[in-house]
Amino acid sequence: MPPEAAKHRTVHKIHILGNDESSKYIAHALSGVYDSVEHIGDKAATSSKYRNIQTPNFEERGRAYFVERSSVEPQTVAQADRSRIDELVVTGEAHEAVRALQSVKNRVDDKTTVCLMTAGLGVLDDVKRKIFEGSQEKPNFVLGHMSHRLVFHRKHNSVKALKNGDTRLTRPDLSSWDGSRGHEATEPPESPPNLVKSWQDAKDLRSSMTTYDRWLHFKLPSVLFDSVVEPVCVLLDTPYKGLLNNRAAQRVMYNLITEILSVVDRMPEVANSEVIRNFTHGTGVRRFLFTRILAKRSQPSRLNRLIEYGLPNDIEYLNGYFLRRAKKLGLEVPVNRMIRDMVKAKQAQAIKKLNSHVPIEETSIPSHMADLYRTSAR
Repeated sequence: MPPEAAKHRTVHKIHILGNDESSKYIAHALSGVYDSVEHIGDKAATSSKYRNIQTPNFEERGRAYFVERSSVEPQTVAQADRSRIDELVVTGEAHEAVRALQSVKNRVDDKTTVCLMTAGLGVLDDVKRKIFEGSQEKPNFVLGHMSHRLVFHRKHNSVKALKNGDTRLTRPDLSSWDGSRGHEATEPPESPPNLVKSWQDAKDLRSSMTTYDRWLHFKLPSVLFDSVVEPVCVLLDTPYKGLLNNRAAQRVMYNLITEILSVVDRMPEVANSEVIRNFTHGTGVRRFLFTRILAKRSQPSRLNRLIEYGLPNDIEYLNGYFLRRAKKLGLEVPVNRMIRDMVKAKQAQAIKKLNSHVPIEETSIPSHMADLYRTSAR
């Protein structure tokens, strides 16, 4: 057993479900604090790519990177395996979460802790409604988010950490507002003991448990980038740098931000949160988005690439999520509705175009048919 794991007598096996960068990074980071870590890919077959982990050495001025072999090899979901899962982490795109969890539904029960670390918002509602509605054995859910910047690096066949970040965990029912006392709760939130203690010992993750409003405040910047900047890039069919000097595009982004923040400001679960109120009424959001656009200005839009290849995207868990919340709150968000519909229309158009391509197979012409297919006179 690794020395860090020996500190906990109640350490359990943990399962990581996903195929993205964060799933590989989390599995490797937790391998030092759990007795056993199993990384399950939710695809039909696992890839042999990106089996290394590349982390920066911030102590050196040249910022050299350490490359080490990942200590956890991904496996495919074994349908015959019915062994119970104690702790499960689900990573990846928001639209993949339901399908991924469905593949291991028979292995979770009311004593299982499921940590959702997917992109977007509203994934938990979907999972409860589509998988566990009416079930007597609903697992305990924890929401998580990482601010680490991770990418796949082909040269070193690795997951590369471009920037260290923090990991925040929360329970969906943890609000900082204590209605019975009429003020913000100051006591640390109750949390799943094994999961949180073990994650805190994984130093690369830099994990902590927090209240829901502070967790949402931590995640909102990345959600806003994906809900504001990415769709406008699709609307204009432009890379990120195309937004820097386009006043019309900036007006659309401003209107999107204004609508989204008005929805967040009125969401009942954070309505009395000072940290959310300061966020929605401050100027830091626009400054953050502009800084991120500058940092990515030489890159193509990620959402644009997904649509170009007819691949699924998370628009329903971004602008679509705020549309659903706005409807319940009686708010009008016409710019978000237009952007959501435009992205879905562009995706449908791209899929139709891809499906219309006629495959061509090159072959030789039999000699007796040469005259039929000759394109020039002899």
